[in-house]
Amino acid sequence: MQTRQRQLANRRAAKKKLWWWIGGGVLALAILCLGFLYLRGFFRSEVEYKITNGPSLEDPRFPLLVVSLSNALPTSGRLTDYWSGADAIYAARIDAIKSAKRTIHFETYYMTPGRRADEFAAALSDRAQAGVEVQLLIDDYGTDSIPSEYWQRLQQAGVEVRFFREFDWRAPLEYNSRTHRKLLLIDGQRVLIGGAGVSDDWDGDPEIGDTAPWLEFEASYTGEVVSLLEGNFFQNWAYVGGTVDLAQDVIKVQPEKGTPLYITNDTSTLSESTIRMLFQVSFLAARERIWIGSPYFVPDRNTRNVLIQARQKGVDVRVLTMGQKNDKPIVRFASRELYGELLEAGVQVCEYQPSMMHAKLALIDDDWVSTGSANFDPRSYHHNDELNISTNNTQLIEKTDNLFQNALDNSNYLTRIEWQNRSATEKLLGQIGLIFKPLL
Repeated sequence: MQTRQRQLANRRAAKKKLWWWIGGGVLALAILCLGFLYLRGFFRSEVEYKITNGPSLEDPRFPLLVVSLSNALPTSGRLTDYWSGADAIYAARIDAIKSAKRTIHFETYYMTPGRRADEFAAALSDRAQAGVEVQLLIDDYGTDSIPSEYWQRLQQAGVEVRFFREFDWRAPLEYNSRTHRKLLLIDGQRVLIGGAGVSDDWDGDPEIGDTAPWLEFEASYTGEVVSLLEGNFFQNWAYVGGTVDLAQDVIKVQPEKGTPLYITNDTSTLSESTIRMLFQVSFLAARERIWIGSPYFVPDRNTRNVLIQARQKGVDVRVLTMGQKNDKPIVRFASRELYGELLEAGVQVCEYQPSMMHAKLALIDDDWVSTGSANFDPRSYHHNDELNISTNNTQLIEKTDNLFQNALDNSNYLTRIEWQNRSATEKLLGQIGLIFKPLL
């Protein structure tokens, strides 16, 4: 009898010890998570500031403010092409790659296995085997679904592949900062820039209910802007251990000038954001309209204040963003939690209906446009390497306006009543998403 009681006591003691270990492990994990968030500045209070008396787009001071406040690089170039939709964008990229005679430099965030990735690899391999220098700078996190065999086949064909910020246990916090740029440079003479990764997702993703290709665009430029973007590529190429040969005939003085362009090349930092400043200075210059295109629209207090301020002055403020068909529901729920004061001020929130909306655009009046890779969210502001080109180029403004008009015709204009009546589940998920807003 005593032996039986001793066995039961030992079992209870063992279970109690096990639960202590489990509890200790959970507590240690929680401490580690909180430590990570603390070190990343998660609990940092958001600094609010005001910018007053912003000049109009016609004011000669406006370009100076764009350059000085957002660290934009003034340059020039000529818009040569503009494509919208997956088929046109990917066909343009393949054609550009096939035309290369000397160099192909490509930087991207997102790739997945599939038809588009296979076509991309085949075109690159063909040019590499023909003697063209092909260098790929690939984000380590955004392309983690691509098998290693894919990269090995490219390397065997002569393509040089390097990964941006591979995980390093000696600096684990750096892994949260990615390159989000999409940049294709051909022979140092031409650049294609937009927001699309290399993935079949852009053809329409049935898993999220897409009935059409994603809303996306890409633009092509020639001129001096190409040389500056080559330098931007080489900067990151050097940071991943690549060889930068400045003797090669790639970065050169371009004879063609074209229209003024401004490159805002944001780099990850917790306290500053050149992309955010670019947008805010542009919005303050608006007199007629501010049309924003951003799938992941999670604006901070400063950005919301500027939009409300513009609306109070009678500016037509619209936000084109993703609807129910999207690839990041938690981001949509979090962003919707922030719509209340915008809707009350008269800002129109337009949720795209046919498919995922992925284009990143800002159109100011009929005289200024900014396009590229940056979203209106903390990731683009503070964590990612981003790249936007801003200009008063009339061709780009007209094409961007057409893209907006067509998309707005296929969007649901969210009403304040509809926003107030969203489900309790959505509100709860939105509040949870906002808890982790600095990481979205």
